[in-house]
Amino acid sequence: MNPNIIALDEKTLEAERRSYHTFFDVHVVETRDGYILIEEGDYGELPMHLIDQIVYTATGKMADEF
Repeated sequence: MNPNIIALDEKTLEAERRSYHTFFDVHVVETRDGYILIEEGDYGELPMHLIDQIVYTATGKMADEF
Protein backbone atom coordinates (compact mmCIF):
# COMPACT_ATOMS: atom_id res chain seq x y z
CA MET A 1 0.00 0.00 0.00
CA ASN A 2 1.17 3.54 -0.76
CA PRO A 3 2.45 5.30 2.40
CA ASN A 4 1.35 8.70 1.03
CA ILE A 5 -2.26 7.52 0.85
CA ILE A 6 -2.07 6.21 4.43
CA ALA A 7 -0.59 9.53 5.62
CA LEU A 8 -3.35 11.46 3.83
CA ASP A 9 -6.04 9.22 5.34
CA GLU A 10 -4.59 9.76 8.83
CA LYS A 11 -4.51 13.54 8.42
CA THR A 12 -8.04 13.55 6.98
CA LEU A 13 -9.34 11.68 10.02
CA GLU A 14 -7.39 14.00 12.34
CA ALA A 15 -8.91 17.05 10.60
CA GLU A 16 -12.41 15.61 11.02
CA ARG A 17 -11.85 14.93 14.72
CA ARG A 18 -10.46 18.43 15.26
CA SER A 19 -13.35 20.04 13.36
CA TYR A 20 -15.77 19.11 16.17
CA HIS A 21 -13.87 21.44 18.53
CA THR A 22 -13.56 24.57 16.42
CA PHE A 23 -15.63 27.18 14.64
CA PHE A 24 -13.09 27.32 11.79
CA ASP A 25 -12.38 25.05 8.84
CA VAL A 26 -9.48 22.63 9.27
CA HIS A 27 -7.43 22.08 6.11
CA VAL A 28 -5.09 19.23 5.18
CA VAL A 29 -2.23 20.81 3.27
CA GLU A 30 0.30 18.87 1.21
CA THR A 31 3.91 19.93 1.74
CA ARG A 32 7.22 18.58 0.49
CA ASP A 33 7.59 16.67 3.77
CA GLY A 34 4.07 15.22 3.91
CA TYR A 35 0.74 16.55 5.13
CA ILE A 36 0.00 19.14 7.82
CA LEU A 37 -3.17 20.51 9.39
CA ILE A 38 -3.96 24.20 9.30
CA GLU A 39 -6.92 25.71 11.10
CA GLU A 40 -8.14 28.98 9.58
CA GLY A 41 -8.57 30.54 13.04
CA ASP A 42 -4.86 30.09 13.73
CA TYR A 43 -3.72 32.06 10.69
CA GLY A 44 -6.51 34.39 9.64
CA GLU A 45 -6.65 34.70 5.87
CA LEU A 46 -4.56 31.96 4.30
CA PRO A 47 -1.89 32.93 1.77
CA MET A 48 -2.45 31.75 -1.80
CA HIS A 49 0.50 29.31 -1.74
CA LEU A 50 -1.21 27.41 1.12
CA ILE A 51 -4.63 27.54 -0.51
CA ASP A 52 -3.19 25.96 -3.63
CA GLN A 53 -1.85 23.04 -1.57
CA ILE A 54 -5.10 22.20 0.27
CA VAL A 55 -6.13 18.62 -0.45
CA TYR A 56 -9.00 18.29 2.05
CA THR A 57 -11.14 20.58 4.21
CA ALA A 58 -13.19 19.62 7.26
CA THR A 59 -15.80 22.25 8.10
CA GLY A 60 -15.74 23.52 11.69
CA LYS A 61 -18.71 21.99 13.50
CA MET A 62 -18.76 23.91 16.78
CA ALA A 63 -21.90 25.96 17.27
CA ASP A 64 -22.16 29.18 19.25
CA GLU A 65 -25.83 28.58 20.06
CA PHE A 66 -25.44 26.82 23.42
